[in-house]
Amino acid sequence: MKILIPIIITILGCNSYKSYIAPDSKKNHLISNKRIALIGFMNYEFQMTKDRQGDLYKSSASLNYNQSMKQLFPAGKDVSFFNSKEINGQIGRDNCLDLVYEYINIVKDSGKMELSNFIDFDLTPDTSKSKCQVKTNNVDYYILGIPGKPFNSWVEYDASFFGYIQSAASVLSFFIIPSKKAEPVNAYFYVYDSKLNLIDKFEYKKQVVITTSWWFNLNINEKEFVFKDIDQSIIKSQENITKEFSYDFNAKYK
Repeated sequence: MKILIPIIITILGCNSYKSYIAPDSKKNHLISNKRIALIGFMNYEFQMTKDRQGDLYKSSASLNYNQSMKQLFPAGKDVSFFNSKEINGQIGRDNCLDLVYEYINIVKDSGKMELSNFIDFDLTPDTSKSKCQVKTNNVDYYILGIPGKPFNSWVEYDASFFGYIQSAASVLSFFIIPSKKAEPVNAYFYVYDSKLNLIDKFEYKKQVVITTSWWFNLNINEKEFVFKDIDQSIIKSQENITKEFSYDFNAKYK
């Protein structure tokens, strides 16, 4: 047992995390002459609570308002830039509600503070009685960006027979042979027209590669997008996804 304890401690501390990197072909910023209002584009965390059996489950989410990725979409501006004191008569209540619910169904009540900056809304159990009015002007496109937050979702990096053999060999060698897992990192971008009709959706399913190997981690260089902390790697991946979306959107809607 005295021998196993330091081995276990070493293994638990020998994970490294390689972020998703956008392709070089999509790193150039395309210039758009459209007026684009950005909503969301913020990292969020889940709050955890326990059920009666003591098992953990997701209960709510909290946006990190200090970690916006809007600046990685240079063709757009925060929706508050387009604020107006008057109600936008071109945007109907139903379209307004669709946007509100699309956002808060994922980020929960934490998203209401941002939405209240440009939407006057009052949600009721009976949606036919809910109030929802947008106060913006001079917008060509609204984009709602939601970077996905993984939740204990490690999967096999290589689910083939060879991959399972390699994983077993890694454990038997006390991780001298590197073992790899993957943490899914997703992002969703909803594109609306000037009347808040949903016209497009961009979905990105990428991953952070988790390498377990005590010797591999001696050569970590964070400039190469490899980190010792998974949260750093997830955020870096989301930033690269946002850059890739910036290119994809502007290429399609130039």
